[in-house]
Amino acid sequence: MVLEPGTLVRVRSRQYLVEEVSPASNPGEQTLVRLSCIDDDSQGASLEVLWEKEVDRHVIEASSWKDIAKRGFDPPKQFSAYLHTLRWNLVTSTNPRLFQAPYRAGIQVKAYQLEPRPLYCFLDASSSSR
Repeated sequence: MVLEPGTLVRVRSRQYLVEEVSPASNPGEQTLVRLSCIDDDSQGASLEVLWEKEVDRHVIEASSWKDIAKRGFDPPKQFSAYLHTLRWNLVTSTNPRLFQAPYRAGIQVKAYQLEPRPLYCFLDASSSSR
C-alpha cells in the first residue's frame, strides 16, 4: 500500500494518521513521515519518523468496507426496521451530545457489524412507530 496523507498507520504501538510524506530525494535516503496520533490518551500528538527505520511500522488497511458497497443499499423500509431495532436496544450511560471516538472503549468497528441480521429484514417499519 502506498503511504500518503490520510492513511492510517500503527507505529510504536500507537495508531497515527499520516499528515505528510517527504520521499527521499536520493537513492539510499529515508522517507520522512509526519504523523498525528489518533489514540484517545494522546490524541493529536505529532510525531516525525523515518519510515524505513521504524521496526514495528504497519499500514492499517480498511477491513473490507468496499465489500459492503458491492451489495448495494437496502430498501428504505427494510433499513428503517433495522435502524429502529438498534434504537430499541441502545443503552448508554453517556451524555448523548458528547462525541466520543469508537476507540475509546477499545472497540474496533468491523464491516460485518454493519450488516443487518436476517430477523430485522422482515420486520415491518410501520410497527416501530408504537
